[in-house]
Amino acid sequence: HMASWIRPEHCIRTYHSLNSEDVPVFASERRGCLLSGAISEHFYPLRTRLARNHQRLPETVYLQHPGYNANGHKTPGFLKTLSKYKVAICTASIFGYTLRKLIEATACGCRVITDLPYDEVMPEIDGNFIRVEPSSPVSYIADVVSEAINSYDPDLQRRFAKRAIAFYDYRSLYGQLAYDIASMRRSYE
Repeated sequence: HMASWIRPEHCIRTYHSLNSEDVPVFASERRGCLLSGAISEHFYPLRTRLARNHQRLPETVYLQHPGYNANGHKTPGFLKTLSKYKVAICTASIFGYTLRKLIEATACGCRVITDLPYDEVMPEIDGNFIRVEPSSPVSYIADVVSEAINSYDPDLQRRFAKRAIAFYDYRSLYGQLAYDIASMRRSYE
């Protein structure tokens, strides 16, 4: 919907990926909820509101975005942090597309609370998402966080983690993308 000038028959859907070797071993011992990421009133309104009020969310820690610099990426450390929590709040931007952290949080065994639009369905892991509206009040999100923490099922989360790792590992995901591109090219020859 963001690029309406592109013909659907010329689109191949792919997703963000992860390196399965960076995902920590699943641990059953976990804390409450992690909220992380950059804040911007314009681009991430729900995340910004929740970060400013994270003390009102039960058992929730806010981890500020480390920023972008020339010192390398922080992904392995972030995944290690995610793997210590039962729940991760992973908001989408105003553009409503999937961000990598939804995949990472699932791969690390977290239940994911997100404002990702309902029509943005993620293969293999969509059932792990608890969707909320971007305009949801903080008090409502607090209830959702509490319920997600209290109903955390390690066996179910381990299954979702395995699915995320298998499907979204860059080797398998982009192997499939290369195949899809080659197939599309053949159809135009």
